[in-house]
Amino acid sequence: MKNRRDRKEKRDRLSDLPDHVLLHMMKLINTKQAVQTCILSSRWKDLWRRLTNLALNFSDFSRGTPHFTSFVSSILYHRDDSVSMHDIDLRRKGCIRPELVDKIMTYANSHDVHSLRLGVDLSFSRGYSLHICIFSCQSLTNLKLSVRAVPCMTQLPSSLHLPALQSLHLVYVTFTANENGVSDPFSNCHALNTLVLECCNLHRGTSLLCVSNSNLSSLTIGSTIQEVGYKIVLSTPNINSITLTRDLIHQISVCNISFLEQVNIDVKENVHMFYEITYSGLISCLQVLANYVKILKLSWSTLKVLLRSSDSTITQLPYFVRLKSLKFKVNPSNILDENVRSLVDCFIKKCPPAIVYIDFRT
Repeated sequence: MKNRRDRKEKRDRLSDLPDHVLLHMMKLINTKQAVQTCILSSRWKDLWRRLTNLALNFSDFSRGTPHFTSFVSSILYHRDDSVSMHDIDLRRKGCIRPELVDKIMTYANSHDVHSLRLGVDLSFSRGYSLHICIFSCQSLTNLKLSVRAVPCMTQLPSSLHLPALQSLHLVYVTFTANENGVSDPFSNCHALNTLVLECCNLHRGTSLLCVSNSNLSSLTIGSTIQEVGYKIVLSTPNINSITLTRDLIHQISVCNISFLEQVNIDVKENVHMFYEITYSGLISCLQVLANYVKILKLSWSTLKVLLRSSDSTITQLPYFVRLKSLKFKVNPSNILDENVRSLVDCFIKKCPPAIVYIDFRT
């Protein structure tokens, strides 16, 4: 009687849970740990093959790049292809071979992946460019590419054909031109709602980047890896929010952005020769967006850029005709500074009666 009770108490209750519950639990850990569950018992042996998400982070591997590459390749080969794949997340600090990135992209495209995130550094490979199949994937709804390499290796097609894509985040990629010398990559992404561009550059011979999309609601533009900024034209009639960050050296122009509500600006406080470029770009963007923005948020580093040319700032600031809310982030130790107060007053005079918020958090 006692032995029967002991056996009952030692029963593996976790393994008795249904497959969908166990698979959901396995989604909460990284893929390496999920695969290691195969040694627990025959119940777990093949369960990992039905995972719908792969979280492949090199930091989980202590035996170096070859072991990581072999593991990823083995996972893709042995996974149960009858089960839909939803999410692939591959991150690697340090260089990997381009062939592995190609393998991931090809797998994602052929298995109807919904979300793909790649954060990698590529080893140099002469003549290599990103596998174009992923840029016409019919199933992708979320894509983040952060691929650090020489620019010739990260060229995107002149046009992306991603009909289901809703969110796109591009870092360290190179835009190429169409037959007119213009890069217009987003016009065929009809479901695109959110776009983030960081450290991107234009291929030689490309005159400007056109962000043309009738559905786009949120746009973030960061710095460029080029020494000189490039022209960006916004043709986004449903844009609601624009965020400008880091080195604001691009020349931005707009066409039909009447639904714009909010602009967030957080530029980097550059020094020496880069300061003038940043200041000029900041003033230019404020002038371009002044007729549309309703909510304007400026970081402390942005204010410091303006403070360094406070005299000319007063004359160059545009009038914000539709502004309803003005938000500053100010270092608490500087709130009583006469120049800061003068700059805030200058903004207030350049807009209709608006609610002014000052955030004192550092």
